[in-house]
Amino acid sequence: MIIQEDKANLGKIEISPEVLEVIASIAVTETEGVHALQNNFASGNFEKIGKKYRGRGVKVDTKDNEVMISIYVSLSTSRNIHETAELIQKNVDQAIRNMTDHDVKEVNVHIVNIK
Repeated sequence: MIIQEDKANLGKIEISPEVLEVIASIAVTETEGVHALQNNFASGNFEKIGKKYRGRGVKVDTKDNEVMISIYVSLSTSRNIHETAELIQKNVDQAIRNMTDHDVKEVNVHIVNIK
C-alpha cells in the first residue's frame, strides 16, 4: 500500500536559515557538557524588539547551497573542552542532516565562556 507517491517537479522546497538555527540550537543544548548558548548580536536585537529568538548563539550562513554554521557556547568545567566541541560539531551536523537531508559544509564552535 502506497501512502504517498513520489511526484517530481511539484515545486521548490526552501528551508529558511532561521529553521536551521533552531535545529542547531536544539542539538547544541542536548549535548553533554554544554552550559548554555551565548547571545550574539542578531539574537540580542530580535529580543529587544519583543520577538522570541530561538536560534540564539547560532549563526547560519548559506552560500551557493552550502551551509556554514557558527556556534557560540559556554561550556561546563566538568567536561573535556575539546571533546565537547567535537561532540557539538557532530550533533549539529547529524541533526541538520536528519531533519533536512542537507549536508553541512562546516560547523565552527566558538567557546565564549567556561562555567
